[in-house]
Amino acid sequence: MAALGVMPATVAVSGDELAREVVYPVSVSEAVRVTWDVTDNSVRVRHRRDGVTVTDLHRESASLLTVVGTAETAEIVLEYGSPGGTGRTRVRVSPDVRIQDVFMRS
Repeated sequence: MAALGVMPATVAVSGDELAREVVYPVSVSEAVRVTWDVTDNSVRVRHRRDGVTVTDLHRESASLLTVVGTAETAEIVLEYGSPGGTGRTRVRVSPDVRIQDVFMRS
């Protein structure tokens, strides 16, 4: 997440030292918040604009959480799966927010 110019912090609300969160400020009134639990392999992505939740998605069985690109064209990539299929979520945070989530059954 350092590629986005922000660093993860422990989530204060949960009290769980293995839960991490990073907040990427898109603009003064818009942000993308990514929270993940290291032990449970779960990831939550929340996109808020003007105090309103635009997108709130939660994925279990995450196998990859990474950043692709730089601040000018940055994307957060999440891969997840189960015995029945695999999925990939791409969250572009710069220059604007775009979220793509694809799940393929196997």
